[in-house]
Amino acid sequence: MTLILDTNVWLAWLVFADPRLAALVEAIESGQARVIATRSMLDEFAEVAARPIFKLSPQRQASARERLNDSVVLLAAAPDCRLPCSDRDDQVFIDLAVAHRVDWLLSRDKALLRLRKLAARRFGVRIGLPEEWRAQTPAAAPGPETPRL
Repeated sequence: MTLILDTNVWLAWLVFADPRLAALVEAIESGQARVIATRSMLDEFAEVAARPIFKLSPQRQASARERLNDSVVLLAAAPDCRLPCSDRDDQVFIDLAVAHRVDWLLSRDKALLRLRKLAARRFGVRIGLPEEWRAQTPAAAPGPETPRL
């Protein structure tokens, strides 16, 4: 399974340790899911994580960037997919998702989520919340020993 994670999902995982992402993190770390990204996506994460609002030390920022780098397959930027995103900064995510026909583009960003139906219909790309991925992915569904978060 191939995924793309938007910056807000990376922040939830690597900065805030959101327990709702436990199944996603397990799928990635176990190799059940492969995450692809571009250099500009990694740069965006670094820029956002450095914002004063998060109050992250340089060491914590570096640690989060390192974990992100270790979790992705880095690819070249994708061409314009002709599915415009209202937030120009998010266009790189949809372009890569379409170019590589990923299984899921996971985001909490409203601009990307608005493209769900069109991306699915035109390109077969699912865009959704991490919780939607979890609910629709059998391997990620909670078993008898995994409490629902």
